[in-house]
Amino acid sequence: MFQKGDVLMETKNFAGSMRDFLSLLEEEGHLNRVRLPVHWNQELGAVVRRTYDFYGDASPALLFENIVDYPPPGPNRILVGQFRSYSRICLMLGLDPVNTTRREIVLALKDRLRHSIPPVQVTEGPAHENVELGDQINLLKFPVPFWNYRDGGRYIGTMHGVITKDLDSDWINVGLYRIMVCGKNQLAIYMRPGRQHIGQQYLKYIEKKKPMPVAVAIGIEPGLALLSSANIPAGANEYDAAGGLIGTPIQTIKGKTVDLPVPANAEIVIEGYIDPFARESEGPFGEYPGYYGEVPGPSPVIQVTAVTYRHDPILQGSIEGHPINESHIMSSVVKSATIWDHLERNGVPGIRSVACIPESSNCHIVVSITPAVPAHADWIASAIWGTSAAVWLFKHVFVVDDDIDPWDLGQVNWAMAWRVKAGEDIKIWRNHRGSPIDPRQEPESKGFWDRMLIDATKPFHWKPREVWGSEGVNKGTPLNYPPTTKPSPKIIQLVNERWGSYGISRVTRFIGNPTGIMRSWWSEDK
Repeated sequence: MFQKGDVLMETKNFAGSMRDFLSLLEEEGHLNRVRLPVHWNQELGAVVRRTYDFYGDASPALLFENIVDYPPPGPNRILVGQFRSYSRICLMLGLDPVNTTRREIVLALKDRLRHSIPPVQVTEGPAHENVELGDQINLLKFPVPFWNYRDGGRYIGTMHGVITKDLDSDWINVGLYRIMVCGKNQLAIYMRPGRQHIGQQYLKYIEKKKPMPVAVAIGIEPGLALLSSANIPAGANEYDAAGGLIGTPIQTIKGKTVDLPVPANAEIVIEGYIDPFARESEGPFGEYPGYYGEVPGPSPVIQVTAVTYRHDPILQGSIEGHPINESHIMSSVVKSATIWDHLERNGVPGIRSVACIPESSNCHIVVSITPAVPAHADWIASAIWGTSAAVWLFKHVFVVDDDIDPWDLGQVNWAMAWRVKAGEDIKIWRNHRGSPIDPRQEPESKGFWDRMLIDATKPFHWKPREVWGSEGVNKGTPLNYPPTTKPSPKIIQLVNERWGSYGISRVTRFIGNPTGIMRSWWSEDK
């Protein structure tokens, strides 16, 4: 049974392999099998793109089963769009896939990320059903897509987990970093020394002039895939967090040529070493802002030492680019949960909801609060911009009152229009460290951007005035901001009770949206 509100009752959450999840998605009508021959060179990417652009949140997950140039019995299947749907995230979390709000998804994630269950190492697993070493290795035996026609190459790593280990501790990192094929046994990975968690670990190997062991796991447990881009704190283990997320340990096995734990149920695992100094040209790549905004350059090289895979493996991928794609959906709820948790752990009071806006490629983040102190919004912006994820996201922070749903862009726009005084409430911080992928920065200025805070809350310092009476001018309780046009609770209750008798229904042909901005005003729990 499901219950609305801050405490959302859940059914059993999903714990299993990616293949098991595909079976669930098919049962729920969330998987389309594409059996028509589709070419790996741009056509597949364009099919996925058109699906997202036309069907939006109703987009199914797509299993391509007939890739041109890749006949069976060799690898010939590609999965895309596993999480291009909030409903499918709910299916993984055991939440109602129809009635759950995005705020409730974020609350569930925030709660579960505060728990951890360590992985369990097993001796064997499906990921080792096939093992290829040395001259047997050919990465292009898998149907690796050339996603966009301006890309610099074929990207095998777009939805996966890159597993590395800190040189001086037991810290295992599982992250999502794009990976391009450079040769049959060589990859280029988009990361830089010192940047992101993998870069922090890599820096130590460079200082010691040692190659860094690495494993790239593709087609992994959905919970682990969701958290691979979650920006959990440095030193934390994504395996532990994923176990807490799904309520059961992730099973791992030891790599064949690297001393790293890899997911036992992965479809494909690529093992190797990242040379401390070798670099290969990588990119460009159609990235999450929807532009080719970066400056292509040399990236660290993975020299592949082993490839293991399941029988009849499924290559999982995700097309990046303009919103809204799969990574935008994933980040919108996972980043909202981690930022909300970060704010609370750092003592920021009054947080009611956090929304990373997928339409902005999560460049915009909206925080709903019950204002408690002067400069509350400034405090929030400073805390958000101090997180590691802020290097890539959250360029613009919007803070709204608790009567505004931060996920409803109509309500947010209304608040910005009538609760903002530009000279006081819009603040700009120039030349902050920022995303090297931002298209608005000139090539010579990459890695920096201007940040903006818009405080769309009612002025904290205003005093109640009788002219703003709760029941009308000089009537009722004086308010500290002009009252809205929301009907009285008594009238809302009356109209709600009689609504079915008025004989009013939607027209079938119209321009615009079939729901209004302030529909939440009519909810019984308001």
